[in-house]
Amino acid sequence: MAKTASDQPSLTEIAYDAIYADILSGDLAAGSKLRIDTLKEKYSIGPTPLREALAKLSAIGFVQSERNRGFSIPELTLADLRDITNQRKLVEISALRQSIAQQDEEFEAELVAAYYRLSRFDDGMRNNDTEILTDWEDRHRTFHQTLIQGSRSPWLIRFQSVLYDQADRYRRQYMPTTRLPEEVFDDHKQILDATLARDADTACALLDTHIERVYGIGSQSGLFR
Repeated sequence: MAKTASDQPSLTEIAYDAIYADILSGDLAAGSKLRIDTLKEKYSIGPTPLREALAKLSAIGFVQSERNRGFSIPELTLADLRDITNQRKLVEISALRQSIAQQDEEFEAELVAAYYRLSRFDDGMRNNDTEILTDWEDRHRTFHQTLIQGSRSPWLIRFQSVLYDQADRYRRQYMPTTRLPEEVFDDHKQILDATLARDADTACALLDTHIERVYGIGSQSGLFR
């Protein structure tokens, strides 16, 4: 079926997606100013949709706005990564516990499928294949999102998405030069198994360890040197 005009993304949405992707990739560097004239030239989009996109990105913490100083990209700091990690634990562990309490066959099937899609890229990540990094990251995000979908809490799911975006911003910067330890891949399988067994205490403890492990990898990378 052909798309109607209403199905087409707006210029604000196009600008949002483009700026979001360039912040994630580092093409728009942390700490840099976001000048409307420069963005107009870079994306061939007018100032109004650009300002609207930047305002939306401010709402998820990807952009910061200061009165009379315009927009900029927040710096990457170890203290911020620590805070993001702590809040991810609170949100994701609470949501996972609720998912397990309400677990049904549909949730289990979706989780198994998400893990399978993720694990197909594990060997490439073990070999530090940077060409598959984006695909692995997308599947990694889906696995974590699927873990909490069963909570049926729109607010927890929304908070997790914002926090994951922030963690992803850090991870995309250090991952091209950082080899993941084998434990990261083992974590995913162990979390899956405990969740399918409906062992909430074990699954939540494993998720806590996993998120903390990811923080350790980032904090010891060259990102903060």
